[in-house]
Amino acid sequence: MQLINAKTFIHDEMQEGETSTPVMEIFKVKMKSDGSLDELKTRLVVRGDLQSKTISEDTWSPTASFRSLKMFLAHACKNKLRVKQLDFIGAFLQANIRARIFVTIPKIFGILFPEYSEYCGIPLRLGKSMYGMTLSGKYWFLDLKEFLLQEGFTTSSTVKCLFYKVYENGDFILILDYVDDMLYHGSNKEYVIIFEKRLQARFNLELMGQAHWYLATRINQKSNFDIELDQTRYCLAILKKYLDSVGCPKNNSLVSTPLPLPFLPSSDDCSVDENAVAKLEEEYNIEYASCIGSLIYLTMTRTDILFAVNKLAKISRSPGRVHFDVLIHLLRYLRDNVYLGIKFYSNFMEAPLLKSLSSQNIEQHHPFFCFSDSSWNDDPDTGRSTGCFIITYMGRVVDHSSNMPNPVALSSTESEYNEGCVAFMTASHLRMLLCVLEQISEEDMSPITIYFDSKSAIAMGSSYKDTKHTRHIERR
Repeated sequence: MQLINAKTFIHDEMQEGETSTPVMEIFKVKMKSDGSLDELKTRLVVRGDLQSKTISEDTWSPTASFRSLKMFLAHACKNKLRVKQLDFIGAFLQANIRARIFVTIPKIFGILFPEYSEYCGIPLRLGKSMYGMTLSGKYWFLDLKEFLLQEGFTTSSTVKCLFYKVYENGDFILILDYVDDMLYHGSNKEYVIIFEKRLQARFNLELMGQAHWYLATRINQKSNFDIELDQTRYCLAILKKYLDSVGCPKNNSLVSTPLPLPFLPSSDDCSVDENAVAKLEEEYNIEYASCIGSLIYLTMTRTDILFAVNKLAKISRSPGRVHFDVLIHLLRYLRDNVYLGIKFYSNFMEAPLLKSLSSQNIEQHHPFFCFSDSSWNDDPDTGRSTGCFIITYMGRVVDHSSNMPNPVALSSTESEYNEGCVAFMTASHLRMLLCVLEQISEEDMSPITIYFDSKSAIAMGSSYKDTKHTRHIERR
């Protein structure tokens, strides 16, 4: 048993006030990136739902976000570097326990496996972490972080699971970690090999070569160092779960738009109560909120459905028949447009986005810039304006949002200005991350370029004058 061999358990007496948390077994199917079966797992886990009631310390640990992943890949693309990947085997089981924690394995395991009976039916103090523990993620990250700091790496102040090491000759290694999956790339192959060997000497892991699968997303590194990112497998899983078994007549006609053109989202079409929603979900055989949640994650690489998902998510608590029909329309659009994603260009000048700007006589020299736009007073329920921003790096989207800022804008200029503020806040954070990736100070980084289609909003943002619709902020 892996737990015994890892010296997870210690025979020790509980002290006054200490309690023991029960252990249970779970079964897991692990799939390969192509969707085929990898292995079947049985794992003993701690009942963290019971343990959390007795834990008083902070349990937070950082994990890679999708936008940090896209910035990381785009940076590798820019520097023409191959992104590599490794997997920590039983990561939590390698983490050292930093408190006195007791667990109890059911007696039945001692009957099924007599050779381990001495560990069953009694409280055992943990020497190593276990899966299911409230603090297992934190303990694992602290162990990994301490090792990396000892190896000369620095933690990014912007993204806490991003680590970097800069050598005296200017070479560097960058690491992005998501629990037990790590991406990394470096400017010097010899330094990367040394790093891999040092990591192997400390942790049990598998070197997986070039990265191809991360956060349920396919990574395709082209021969010219362009990088493609798509969620095709995830999209197909959504369609299989929600569209293939939908409770309405099949329709094989081609759908070319995420939303039907006459659709105007309004609360007037919502169901009157929860019972009405339940009847519609039974009729259509779709759990509305669950489907919307799946589609929200799909928008990480599918900006074409961002507006549609945002509008349908607005009424997740009380969708009506109209909204179910529109949701099915969106699913059929995905059915006809499955194989889409994003592509980062190692040669920024070849990006179609740059060519589009050039066709409008706009010169954009820095590969990091942003677009912001707003549709004034388009929400019939609240009078709020729908805004959208798209932030790009190396020719493709690294972050985006379709939203309705809280202030009710009294003019199209004000709505554009409000959304521009939202876009700038997000772009500022990514700009700080870019400074870490490129190892330059914020003072030396180029200003953020944000494109508007409203001259009035640009004039408002460029003016120091304070009005009843703006608040003066001292520029630093």
